[in-house]
Amino acid sequence: MTDTAAAPAPASESRRPGRRGIVLSAVAIALTFAAFAGLQRLWAGEPYREADPRAEVTRIQDTARRAHDLMALPEAARLDHEEIDTGDCYYRGMEYWAHFDESQPGVNSFHTAWAAEPVTRTDARTALTRLRERLIADGWKVRDDRSGQDFLTLRLERPGTEDTLVADWYGTRSPVRLAVYTECVRKRPTVSP
Repeated sequence: MTDTAAAPAPASESRRPGRRGIVLSAVAIALTFAAFAGLQRLWAGEPYREADPRAEVTRIQDTARRAHDLMALPEAARLDHEEIDTGDCYYRGMEYWAHFDESQPGVNSFHTAWAAEPVTRTDARTALTRLRERLIADGWKVRDDRSGQDFLTLRLERPGTEDTLVADWYGTRSPVRLAVYTECVRKRPTVSP
C-alpha cells in the first residue's frame, strides 16, 4: 500500500487570508460600526440643530417686528411691551429616561412676545387676515387658524427654521398678542482665533 497523503502546503500560502476572508472581515467590521452608530442614535436621539443663540434671538425679534408691521394695526394699538425668554430643552432618545427632569446643558429654545393696546374684533380680524396672507406668500405654513365670538388665533410655522409664530386676540379688552418661538438649538461652539 502506498501512502497517498497530500503534501502540506507551503507555510507562506497557508498564512495568507483568502479574498473571501478579507471580504467577510470587512463586512463584520462595517456591521459592528453600523450597530454601534445605531445604538448611539437610539440612546442620544435626534441631535439638536447647532446655532448661535444671539442670531436666533435676533431672527425671532425681527420676525415679530415685521409681523407687527404687516398687521398694520391702528395707530392707537402701538406695541406695549416685549419679552425675550429662554426655555430649557431636554435630552432625547433613551437618554431622556436617565435625565428625565434635567435640562440638557447648552441647549435652549427662545421665545419673544409682544402685545399691542386693545383693539376691536374687526381690527383684530383684519390684522390677522393680513398677516396670514403675507406670511403664506413668504412660505410660512398655517398650522392653526381658529375663531370664535371672543377669540381669534393664528399659528404659522416657517419651514427650514422650525420657527413658530402665534397671533391671537381674546375679546374687546384684549390686545393682539404676537409670539415667535424657536425650537431647541445647541449653542454652536465658538472658535478661538
